[in-house]
Amino acid sequence: MELKTSKLLKAGYKWVKVSEMFDETPPVTASCEINKRFPTYEGLWCKLIMAVTSYAMTKNSVAVIHGPTNCAWAVRNFCSTNYSLYYGNPFLHMPTTNIDQNSVIHGGSEALIKTLLEVDKDYKPEHICVFDTCSTALIADDIQTAINIAQSKCITKIDYIPSAGFTSIPLGKSIEEITVKYADMMEASSEILENAVNILGQYKEQQDSFSVKKICNGKRDGSGGGCGKGRGKYPDDASELTRMIEAIGLKINRILISGNYDYIKSAPQAAVNVISCPTWGLPLAEKMKEKFNTPYLRHSIPIGIEPTSKWVRDLASFTGKQKETEDFIEKEISELQEIFDKTRNLVKGKAALIECGRNSQTAFARPMALARALQELGMIPYLFGLHPVELKAKSVDVEYFLWDGFDPQILAGNYAYQQPVDITEVVKSLDLEEGQFVYFTQDVFPMAKAGVFDAKNIPRVETGVHLRRVINAPGRGVGFRGAKSLYENIIEALKFSLANKKATLYGRVHGKFYEFE
Repeated sequence: MELKTSKLLKAGYKWVKVSEMFDETPPVTASCEINKRFPTYEGLWCKLIMAVTSYAMTKNSVAVIHGPTNCAWAVRNFCSTNYSLYYGNPFLHMPTTNIDQNSVIHGGSEALIKTLLEVDKDYKPEHICVFDTCSTALIADDIQTAINIAQSKCITKIDYIPSAGFTSIPLGKSIEEITVKYADMMEASSEILENAVNILGQYKEQQDSFSVKKICNGKRDGSGGGCGKGRGKYPDDASELTRMIEAIGLKINRILISGNYDYIKSAPQAAVNVISCPTWGLPLAEKMKEKFNTPYLRHSIPIGIEPTSKWVRDLASFTGKQKETEDFIEKEISELQEIFDKTRNLVKGKAALIECGRNSQTAFARPMALARALQELGMIPYLFGLHPVELKAKSVDVEYFLWDGFDPQILAGNYAYQQPVDITEVVKSLDLEEGQFVYFTQDVFPMAKAGVFDAKNIPRVETGVHLRRVINAPGRGVGFRGAKSLYENIIEALKFSLANKKATLYGRVHGKFYEFE
């Protein structure tokens, strides 16, 4: 494909298969080669932040930050401004050992022991988890020994998740290293519950540690149609996956990572693990298989009719629920067929420009799952805005989608880290005109320029969980109900772009704020 006038062509960018970009990118351990090809590459997501925010989905727990106060405050700031506003626990206690210069020289083990004893006494939590920082990891504090000493005097169970930021800069590798640690909080079970299913890979979704009646349309009796468990009119992914699992005669054991300590430790009672997000779920599933011999199914993040059908059928084959599943799928597809056909007629042959995170350049599994669903509609997916090193760091995701036979086009190039490419140049690189493409955003800061690239003239579909709230449909769009909401959003975006209205307020205010010439 010739990239005619785009500045991206001049800068050496090119459209390649995801597999090609993955093969061409150096391993994340090849620091010298990475720095040579991608100058100023730095980790935006500190491993400590990712570790503590994953733990923030647990209840009745305390995170002890073993390090200086400024590290603890960085995590608190992230939790309060970017995390708890949208999902997870509204507040997680995060006391710190407050390591200073003297402790860096002499060691901070005594401070950790003292802090753990005080937390056990003052907070009386069900669980404590220790997180180290760069400073305490650099001086090689013997954290596990300190925990063992404190544990002998504490009622509360104490665990440890290594989280020093310098140990794993790329986001994907950080997640992979963090999620497997939750298997250490689990206990082997002598009894495996028949037809019980764990959902692994739920991030940023706080599940309840006890049975909750369905809340739909403001009613607790489930008469509103079963839109989700405890989620009101805005259910999360787990609500839709749970609905499908229960519809074929199975039951949910645990949804991880979430719940209190007792909830997490009893996860091995399940007969099988299914996966929501591959980044968070597959490494933990493999660890549980190794440690507890819990089998797992590989299909993940089911967006669209065909991927969702495969996800449910895979579970049905394992549990012997094929008849119930085929009846369920037939019913769900029949209800979706009309809007699917309508959407397909509107977008068939159009390009789907799918952003992989505006300034974070880290989102991959969700954009890929979305691309797979849009291809099912007859669109031609193009992914962009993903830093090659972050693609390499998310090898778990890449391997899953390639295994599933999906390998779309992605924009490869010498990305300036945390600086988004100009989408108007992406459009030029594909030689597209207005009316030939739809823009699908991810996460925060979607592109908008009044009069040039705005929702009023460019169909724009919000798919990021931060900005997307759809009544009675999961935020990320998984499952059959997620597919329906995606189709509705696409139709709505197309109609709005043809309405000849003024540019949106966002497009007028935003301008070129996040664009780089």
